[in-house]
Amino acid sequence: MGTHTFTIPPVRTGFRWRINPHHSTEMDDDANAWAFGLFSDDPRVPAPVHADNYTTWAALCFPDVDSDLLTRWCRFNALYTVLENKQEALYETSGAGSAERLWERTVTLLFQQSHADDVFAAGDWGDGLPRHNLTAAMAIAEKLPEPLARYFLRRIAHMAQAQYHEDHAIRSPRMGWGEYLEYRHVNFGVPLFTATIPALLERSLSADEWESTERGQLDRLTAHHCCLVNDLYSFRKERDDRNGKKTHVQAVSVLQHVYGLGIQEAVNRLAEAIEETERQYVALRSRWARTAQADEYCDRLEDISAGNLRYHQTSPRFHGVGFEGVFTDGELQVTESARG
Repeated sequence: MGTHTFTIPPVRTGFRWRINPHHSTEMDDDANAWAFGLFSDDPRVPAPVHADNYTTWAALCFPDVDSDLLTRWCRFNALYTVLENKQEALYETSGAGSAERLWERTVTLLFQQSHADDVFAAGDWGDGLPRHNLTAAMAIAEKLPEPLARYFLRRIAHMAQAQYHEDHAIRSPRMGWGEYLEYRHVNFGVPLFTATIPALLERSLSADEWESTERGQLDRLTAHHCCLVNDLYSFRKERDDRNGKKTHVQAVSVLQHVYGLGIQEAVNRLAEAIEETERQYVALRSRWARTAQADEYCDRLEDISAGNLRYHQTSPRFHGVGFEGVFTDGELQVTESARG
């Protein structure tokens, strides 16, 4: 065992963050209590940890939604964090088969619900983890127009598939950079956020604007920016958490594999990739957003990118319990095991 010191470089951005004025510690506590209460009889689910709830993330990415919708997002994020913990526990204690079946059931139910004759009517979701997932998802879907609700549920299904791949299929960073981005931007979940943007606009996008390849690429660049920010600021935590137990597969390790880099060089390359993604987004927005509604749509995408960056620079989840303030750059250490 040993340690390796590296430096997180500052990430330059032109996006401005805002936080929802309805957000409060009481809202966080409510979301945690609700999510953990669903698994209160399961000793494999960790006790509530404020740093792990991702509720402030929702408040930063959705600075303008009303209190009711923000509460639903906070509960969804808190629940999904618990679900991931439970899946990890199942994988470690019951073997891959048990966890795989739960993922498969969840994905199937989400797709079935998205194609149901009445998308808002509860189906036969069974008990346990899949039912909890559908319940939280439907709490948001029911606030959306029908076509968007169906789209939103399918985005969750795709995320659950990607999460399954992370837990059970992806065993090493031996993949191409583009291949990694394709899997990772779905797995991180930001497409769920972007899927609901049309319901937040004062003016609706035209059918041509919604179906345009440019709009889809702006969504994808937003998701890329967010997942790479997560990989940058969570690198130390995930490396230390998984060291010696599970292969560490994220942007830094993939960049090391693809380009033959050391940790510091890969971290620097990752920070550059985040800034390049923003530059690509800004250039594409300037070409596509030619109407008031398209401009507003891009503003909401930038709320998500800015809020995500702010969350990762301020959350104790990435900087340690009790952390207060803003970590934009600085020196960190990771633990190295004998296996490297």
